[in-house]
Amino acid sequence: MRRLGRCLFFSLLCGVGLGCSSTAAQAAEQAKQVEQTEQAEQTEQADDTALVDKFREGLTYSVNASARWLDSFFTDEINPADYNTASGSLTLIPEWDEYDGFSIDSSFRAKVVFPHAKRRFSAIIGRGDFDDFINDTQQTRPSVIRRDQADEEWMLGLGFDPYIEDHHSLSFGAGIRGGINLDPYVRARYRYETIADENTEYRLQSVAFWRDSDGFGVAQTVTVDTALTDRWFNKAWVRGTFAERTEGVRWHASEKIYYMYHHERAIGAEIWWYGETRHQVPLQDVGLRAIHRSRYSRDWLYFQTWVGVHWPREVVIETRQPRWLVGFEIEMLFGN
Repeated sequence: MRRLGRCLFFSLLCGVGLGCSSTAAQAAEQAKQVEQTEQAEQTEQADDTALVDKFREGLTYSVNASARWLDSFFTDEINPADYNTASGSLTLIPEWDEYDGFSIDSSFRAKVVFPHAKRRFSAIIGRGDFDDFINDTQQTRPSVIRRDQADEEWMLGLGFDPYIEDHHSLSFGAGIRGGINLDPYVRARYRYETIADENTEYRLQSVAFWRDSDGFGVAQTVTVDTALTDRWFNKAWVRGTFAERTEGVRWHASEKIYYMYHHERAIGAEIWWYGETRHQVPLQDVGLRAIHRSRYSRDWLYFQTWVGVHWPREVVIETRQPRWLVGFEIEMLFGN
């Protein structure tokens, strides 16, 4: 009887041991699978990150290489280390508008400075609105303001900056736009910046221009940036343009207020207006939107989303009605 009890006790120990071994093996296998999954996800994320970095590095290198080639006309000796002067932005904006439907807007701007030309000369290439290009206001004009699609063309220009000081700058430029149409333009731009107090900064900019397809024109831009508190920030912007192609004065205005709830993220609200003084409908659009802007993973990559409503009207017989819009913007900065 005692022997039988010992046999049963020994069998029980063996069963428990085998069960524990089986459970431990299963746990180890599950832990291994989880580790492999995490490693695969990290590898995939690293590959995606590397792809974004490589794209930006390639874009910067291409622009700098173009500068080396252009600057070679000013000197016989080229030192590649001197050509790290590229700067610019690439923006992609998918948007759905109840008035215009779905569209994908994009803009590109790159600037390089020529070292052997005493850094007074630069080259600019970009795709976007002509007014934004000559006024250098791609980052100021609200993305929801509709632009003339005929002006969404590639432009190439050379710039000369004879006078640059802390508060004043004067520059000249010339180039071509319109692709194979080779529509030439020239412009002169004066910019004045001043700090009114420790919380407010003013920028005034005047531009005179001429282009073959539209004749002469002038533009005036006023920007006021105000830090209301450590977390609240306000930006007001207005621009008026008069040219032979405009019906009176074409004007745009925007008022934004942001709340920085994180050092990399902010929420905000904006109201905007635009129109032409002698147009059959002087006020062509007015609207407001809620905005969320954040920096993603890198110092040079920004995401912005918005939802809003506007009241467009382009012809007299049209009734002004509220129209919803939803959009998303990806902005990549490159170079210096």
